[in-house]
Amino acid sequence: MKRLKLEDINSLPNVPSKELEIEEWGVSIEIQGINKATQIELGRIIDGKDTDAFDYQKELLKACIVDPQLTDEDVDNLYTKDSSVIDKIFVEINALNGVGGSAKAEQF
Repeated sequence: MKRLKLEDINSLPNVPSKELEIEEWGVSIEIQGINKATQIELGRIIDGKDTDAFDYQKELLKACIVDPQLTDEDVDNLYTKDSSVIDKIFVEINALNGVGGSAKAEQF
């Protein structure tokens, strides 16, 4: 196996992404995994004095839903919709990031 060289870093693969079909709404979105820098930023939200897990979730949606790109207002509007569908989006995001013991999400 080839040893990693510093000049190889820029050509390494990026985070995975996938098209996620939301059958309940008849639409699809593109989601992506998070890189280490984003993981650190999101972790700081949880440790913040004025933030909580819900702030973390909102930022996770903004970081992982790449098409369409969401603003704070968009996420707030999305949160007024069916919670079971929003939870399915989180399941897919977590699966893409290898969270929850498996890198493959259950099919709904």
